[in-house]
Amino acid sequence: MTKKVAVLLDGSFLIKVLYKRLKDHPTPEQVHEFAKACIIEGEELFRIYFYDCPPYANREVNPISQTSIDFSKTPQHNRQMSFQDKLARMDNVAFRRGVLAFRGWKIKRNSLSEIMGNKRAVEDRDLAPDLEQKRVDIKIGLDIAWLSSKNIIDRIVLVTGDADFIPAMKFARREGIQIVLITLGSSIKQEMKEHIDEFRVINWP
Repeated sequence: MTKKVAVLLDGSFLIKVLYKRLKDHPTPEQVHEFAKACIIEGEELFRIYFYDCPPYANREVNPISQTSIDFSKTPQHNRQMSFQDKLARMDNVAFRRGVLAFRGWKIKRNSLSEIMGNKRAVEDRDLAPDLEQKRVDIKIGLDIAWLSSKNIIDRIVLVTGDADFIPAMKFARREGIQIVLITLGSSIKQEMKEHIDEFRVINWP
């Protein structure tokens, strides 16, 4: 019997992994292709759920140079908005948006090594906004619970490395839904392995 499957993609996690594999920013088409590659023989796709935050768009002042930066005008903002808008319009995709909260500034990892090695002063180019992702995890958990309680799917394929979803995974299994976990090589806590039905390896691309 064919199993109906929902694929849930932890967006920030997936984009980082695909960037390392592709050596470039993944396109919406590549993310969509990856999601379909998570489906194996004997499974039928119900829907792809993608969870991520829109890029930060407020104006902030760099504490070193006192320069005002409008993040809505940056190339990164435009690229991410274009990516998200196009992915949200693709077939069988439901885009769940969280929010980014500005927590101040942090020194970039590469800059920190250079500053420590050369003992130079911190410059404005060394700083990056410290952004916290909010409302994404709760939306993933709510969708897992909703899908599990509606009797419309047989399996959930979850692509993440985050153990925070264990309570939602446990609920889904109690409701008779099988949980398939894909971590793309990222290490996970042993506890997470105890609450899945299958650990699936996807060699993509």
